[in-house]
Amino acid sequence: MPDTNDVLVRAANVTKVFSSRAGEVRAVDGVTLEVHRGETLGLVGESGSGKSTVARLLMGLQPPTSGRVLFDGHDLATLRGRALRTTRRRMQMVFQNPYGSLLPHYSAAGNVMEPMRLHDKGNKESRRAEARRLLDLVGVSPRFADLYPRQFSGGQQQRIAIARALALQPDLLVCDEPTSSLDVSIQAQILALLLDLRTELGLTCLFISHNLAVVERLATRVAVMNQGVVVEEGSTAALFHSPQHPYTRTLLSAVLPVRGGV
Repeated sequence: MPDTNDVLVRAANVTKVFSSRAGEVRAVDGVTLEVHRGETLGLVGESGSGKSTVARLLMGLQPPTSGRVLFDGHDLATLRGRALRTTRRRMQMVFQNPYGSLLPHYSAAGNVMEPMRLHDKGNKESRRAEARRLLDLVGVSPRFADLYPRQFSGGQQQRIAIARALALQPDLLVCDEPTSSLDVSIQAQILALLLDLRTELGLTCLFISHNLAVVERLATRVAVMNQGVVVEEGSTAALFHSPQHPYTRTLLSAVLPVRGGV
């Protein structure tokens, strides 16, 4: 197990409680979780298990009700001003619905350029050149850089969303069900792309999915959530070949693992 210095982001006994008309909902309950530099941690569980809430907590998009989230040793709750802005650019997210997350009135290049503009990275010409490079990196021809999201297929939209997430050269890439809205054949293409990018760029990733078969392909380590709690955690090989928790065994028996290369 890597030492503490290799931990990029850590949730320390984190709980998140939401208020509703029916009362309080404990979406995350005392979760402690670490993502180490250079690894891909798969976070799996059924819908409603708390996976996406954990992602938003680790990204600092929501404050925990209790506990702490530390990024590179710094408590996100204590960051202000420039320190918060600097940390924000080091963590990026790819969402489940690419069309819903892209800016519809911006071109493909414009979507990729926007994070660079917001963080004062380069000038307009250098940002456009970098956007075209990133589009090409994720498999979208720069010839189509001036087309709008609605003019692309769902798979191509997700590639644009990934290019945008890479625009600030983040240390952490959080992928929240990035393939679940896509056709199976397109899912395979996006997974292959993420595998290639992880190797080429040395990314640290948190990959969230309800599908263990998908996570088996991508993750180096897996954490399993059920009802807001992490019930099991371990290397991908160990968890798939010798699951310890009954809930993990139930998940594994419900899906057909994907084997072999893409």
